[in-house]
Amino acid sequence: MSAPINQSIPFIAGDNTWESWNGNMLHYFGQEPLPRVDEENWPQFAAQMAGLPTFMSYGVPSPDGFERWQDWVSSVISLVNGPTE
Repeated sequence: MSAPINQSIPFIAGDNTWESWNGNMLHYFGQEPLPRVDEENWPQFAAQMAGLPTFMSYGVPSPDGFERWQDWVSSVISLVNGPTE
């Protein structure tokens, strides 16, 4: 199993467009093989991220069951950063 991420995710879904969020993930986690995809293909990115050992250690979910990328991103941020309250 991979070591935990030593980087929190310093942005939230509501403050970003998909393009911005996707680009930020590539910037902050560039060592991971994450794809750059258009918004309509966000499930491809989500599936790739969920399948990476680094993110699997946090239980990052697949895109299944999420209709909007913002809801999936909120879940990811909560899992990686921990609860805010």
